[in-house]
Amino acid sequence: MATQKLEIPPVPPLGTSGVFYSQDLQNQNNNILRLFFIRLVGVLSSLFGPAGARFVDAPNGLFFSTADQTLAATNTGYAVTFNNTYLNNYLSVVDSSKVTAVYGGIYQFQFSGQIKSTNASPKDVFLWMKRDGTTIGYTTHQYTVEGSDNHVNINWNFSIDLSSGQYLQFFWAATDTAVTLETTVATTPHPGIPSAVVSVTYVAPLPDTLPTPP
Repeated sequence: MATQKLEIPPVPPLGTSGVFYSQDLQNQNNNILRLFFIRLVGVLSSLFGPAGARFVDAPNGLFFSTADQTLAATNTGYAVTFNNTYLNNYLSVVDSSKVTAVYGGIYQFQFSGQIKSTNASPKDVFLWMKRDGTTIGYTTHQYTVEGSDNHVNINWNFSIDLSSGQYLQFFWAATDTAVTLETTVATTPHPGIPSAVVSVTYVAPLPDTLPTPP
């Protein structure tokens, strides 16, 4: 199915007669304006009518990792990285971990990661956020995983404000280094499993007064 786009009517090319009044020119300009407004009303009707959101070119992105991610030390934060891009409309990943917005706005993030435990002992895994390198208070999620070769899927959906050029990072840490954000290659009957994936969608413009992080 072909992609549908709204055709923005061009600025009407109105004629001018200088200092002399011309009824013919006025009639011509009136016809040009009439056609312009007919086209403009058509565009607005499509945009604000049923299913009009399909014409909105909103920022969005989807990024994922096909690499195992490990921890070199316990109780130490490491950035979650993404090495593949599926969608990147005005959003991109910089330096492997910084989900960066071209335009300011409120963004919806949907994060998922696959944690693998590599020994039998129980261990706590923590996931939190940083914006422009600054930790955002009360953003930590805690998970517990145990058992050799056991897996836990971590999910997190949230909205957050990003100004133009700002970036968001996910950090993780654990009480034991015997834990991995693991990727799994395709094996019959299923496709591959990413170690981490994040989907980002533009929700709304920034408020006049930005919220203060806790």
